[in-house]
Formats: sequence, structure tokens, C-alpha cells
Amino acid sequence: MNEYLVLARKYRPSDFSSLAGQEHVTRTLCNAINRKKIAHAFLFAGPRGVGKTSTARILSKALNCSSGPCPNPCSKCDNCKEIAAGTSLAVREIDGASHNSVDNVRELIDSFRSLPPPGYKYKIYIIDEVHMLSIAAFNALLKSLEEPPANTIFILATTDAHKIPETVISRCQRHDFRALDVAAIETKLKSIIKKEKITADDAVLRMIARVSDGSMRDAESLLERVRSYASREDSLSVDEAADVLGLVGKPLLFAISRAILERDSREALKLSREAFSRGLDTSLFLSEFVGHFRELLIAAFAGKKGLEDMNVLPDDVNELCRQVSGLSRTDVQDLVTIARQGADSAIRSAHPSFAFEALIVRLATREPVKDLRQIVSQFGREVVKHQLGKDLPARPFSSQKSVTASIADTIEAKQLENHDYFMQAENKSYDWHKFLSQALKSSGGILGAQLERLQPTKLAKGELVAIVADEFSYKYFLKETNLEKLKGLLAEFFSVKDWHIQISVGKVGSVALSSKTASNQNAATKEELEQDVSSHPSIKSLKKAFPGAKIEKVLSTSKGPKKPS
Repeated sequence: MNEYLVLARKYRPSDFSSLAGQEHVTRTLCNAINRKKIAHAFLFAGPRGVGKTSTARILSKALNCSSGPCPNPCSKCDNCKEIAAGTSLAVREIDGASHNSVDNVRELIDSFRSLPPPGYKYKIYIIDEVHMLSIAAFNALLKSLEEPPANTIFILATTDAHKIPETVISRCQRHDFRALDVAAIETKLKSIIKKEKITADDAVLRMIARVSDGSMRDAESLLERVRSYASREDSLSVDEAADVLGLVGKPLLFAISRAILERDSREALKLSREAFSRGLDTSLFLSEFVGHFRELLIAAFAGKKGLEDMNVLPDDVNELCRQVSGLSRTDVQDLVTIARQGADSAIRSAHPSFAFEALIVRLATREPVKDLRQIVSQFGREVVKHQLGKDLPARPFSSQKSVTASIADTIEAKQLENHDYFMQAENKSYDWHKFLSQALKSSGGILGAQLERLQPTKLAKGELVAIVADEFSYKYFLKETNLEKLKGLLAEFFSVKDWHIQISVGKVGSVALSSKTASNQNAATKEELEQDVSSHPSIKSLKKAFPGAKIEKVLSTSKGPKKPS
């Protein structure tokens, strides 16, 4: 009776071309063999089940093949067969976990003195799980690793390279093996079931590939397990695979996400209880749940093309895109973040099923995310409506101009159109600001300071009507000499000879045309505006929604106080 070989042993790679997912390693080794630049010590590091020991055996065959050294060993000569069977005297495999003492290494060193057996070119020592050696054993091995005997090669394999002393790593040519992606594992599994004459849905192979966590050996072992559980040895179903692996199928995940997106917390809770009642592996289920929401995120942002690039099954692609079709991207991002954080918390919880139910309810009852820019824009229109007493037409948010700036502009325009000074539309050439700027340059001193205190209410051809806020400035301009100086400046700037000037004392108006007056009045304006805004219903609502929030800045017009609505 022939001994039965499990799939992991039966389909172990026999040459570099059959090694899945490690092209960066196999290409380097093949080039080294072709160029006859073979290192004396190798370190193969990487996760479990990705081909480290298999690569060591393939390299041993490539170097000792009767037609070699060559990158493609024949696997038919006696040397290749003996190495594959583990009976070759030229290739010695050592388990570092059980041969980890310094005495074991000394015995190994003694064997270095012998030459390779007849017909072999190299003596090769493969030390598996080398990180298990003691520090003394590593120290005893150092000299041999640095200067090994002729035709002797060391191949060290480990899953924990960080436990190996740097002095050992520096004496080896290091190759880091990578965890296999789902597509590479799925391709290899399809090849195996074809040779084994097994029929299986792509969903079954995808499920096995995802659970294997990047390990080809684990994937082959899981396939063996599913085949043993199946009611028919030559046919594997999704339900049977899910039962034996302790997983939930995609239909249940889609049903849960559909209930969440439809805000049906009752149905979502029912489905979650159904999932946990199957006695599934909690951590695996939560991992699949988060992975499902990740696919929803890809569907929302990258569409069908993004899902196809991830090798998602066609039927799943259509359903994923359908579920996110009515959601905003912001909502999808929020859902995925909550799902990921909640799943992490559930895994660490002493009662993961209860934590997951709380997560389900949170997801299903979550309010849709509102765009903050739209909230601020709406708030801005409410403030303007309150200030001006009329609606402001809605307009899209512009990144070029802040909402608060738009509010200030609107209030300013309302004030300007109601001020007496700006009623002089037919005399726009008589610009007090320009005159004041020129007058300050030419006069300065006391006259310049007093001119800054003036606030015109009318400025036209040959006529200036203005007010000042204090008696001192009023008396200054009553003096004939000072009044004549002002007339001279006006005549020179506006090219008008005769001027009638009328100055009186009164409260300064709402539009400041001089710099000092503007500074004083704007301070009062901002205080009044801040009080008005603080009492506005929209501001009160925002403060209630965001406890602890405060008004940092209120923009007001720079040309005078607001006009009450």
C-alpha cells in the first residue's frame, strides 16, 4: 500500500519556476549560478510556509545536479533524487530547535573537514529555524561562516531574523521572502485542484487564500481540510468550506452591510447573532467584516476597475458597487473608520459578540456626515439675513474667498449704499482719501493731524461739508489762517480756485474716511457685531452641537460700523 502524501508535500516546489511569489529571490539565485558567483552562506528569512526550506533544497539540487551547477536542475539524476528524498550525504538538514547547543555546533564543525561525497561538487548545510540556536552556538559557528572549508555552503532559514545576532547576518547573503498575495495563492490552488480532478467555485479558493494569511503551505493544508470535510471528495462548496473553516460566506456579509446601509439595526443585529451562532472563529469573522468594508471603500473611490485589480469576484464587484451607489464618499470613509476601530475593540474585548453588536447598532444608527463647508456657508447666509434683514442668495462655497469675508462684504455694501457721502455719484472724481494722502505728504504737522480728524459728509466742486468729533478740532479750523491753508490744499489738488468750507461739531458718521477715525470706530463696530453674532440662533445651535466652541474672530467692514437691520 502506497503511503499517502498530503497536498503540501505532494506539490512542494521542485525547481525555481514552480516557486510561487518569490521571483525576487529566484532570479537572484539563478543569475548567481549562471555567473558562477555563488555565496558561501545564505540567510533565508520570511514568514512561515512561503518556500524558504524548499528554496534551500532547490538550490542544493541546482549546485549538485550531475549536469550542473545550473539554475534548472534535471530532478532525474541520482544526485537530484537523493537530495529530494533527503538521503543525500552531500546535503545535511539540521533542525535548529533541537540542535541548538554549542556541542551540536562543534560536532557540525568537525564534519566540515571531510570532502564532498564522490559525484557531488558541494557540501551543503541547511539549518532550519536557525534563530533557536544559543548565543554560544552562534559564536562557535561564526568563524566557519566567515571562512568555510572549500566547496562548503551554509543555508540558514528563519522566521525571526531579528533574533539572529548581527555578526551572523553580516556574514551571509540575506534573502527576504515575502508573504504571498491572495492572487498568487489562488492561482496555485487552481493548479492543484485541476491535477487532483476537484471541482470548486472560485469563492472557495478565494476564501482559503484569504484565511491562509500569505502562507502557501497553510493554504494547501486548508484545501486538504476542506476536501476531507466535503460530502463529495471531488466537489467543494462554499457553505461546506465556510463551515469547516469557521467563516461566514460573502452572502451573509453582504446582508449585514445592506442592513447597515439601510439603517435597519434590527435586521443587522439578527444577522450578527446568526453569524456568531455558527461557532465561527471570532477574530477571523471580524477580519472578514473589516475586509468587506474595505472593499466597499475601494468600490466607492476606485469603482469596478479598482475591485478587479484586487481580484474581487465579478458577482461581488457588482454588488459592492450597487451598495455604495447612493452614498457620499465622506459617508463611506466614516463607515469604514468606525468598522475598523470597532472591530479592533471587539477583538480585544472579553465579550467580542456583545462588542460587535454595539458596533452594528452604531453603524446602522449613524447620522449621515454633513459637509462642514455647507454648514458654514448656510450659517453665513443666516448671519447676513439677521444683519441686513433680508435673504442672501445661496451660492456655492468658494475656496478663493471665505464665507466670513463674503458676509463682511455684503454688510459693507449695505452700509455704503445708505451713507450720505456716497450719494454723490455724479462727483466720483472728488476722492477725499486721495486728497488726504497727498495733503499729509505736503503739510504734515498739526494741520495734517487735524485733517485726519475731519469726516466729510459732502465733497463736490468747490464745496466741502465736514464734521469733527471734538471742540478742539472745530476751533482749529475756525482760525482764518488754518482755513486758508485747507482751501489752498484743496485748490491745488482738485484744480478748483474758490472753495466754500463748512465744518461743524457732531457725532462721526458710519463710514470712516480717515485712518484714525476708522481705527476707533471699527473697534466699537466689532464689539457690537460680536455681541449680535453671539446671540444669533445659528451660533447658539453650533455652540450646542460643539460644546466648548468659541468665536475666535468676527469680520466687520473696515469703513465704518454696521447699520442695524
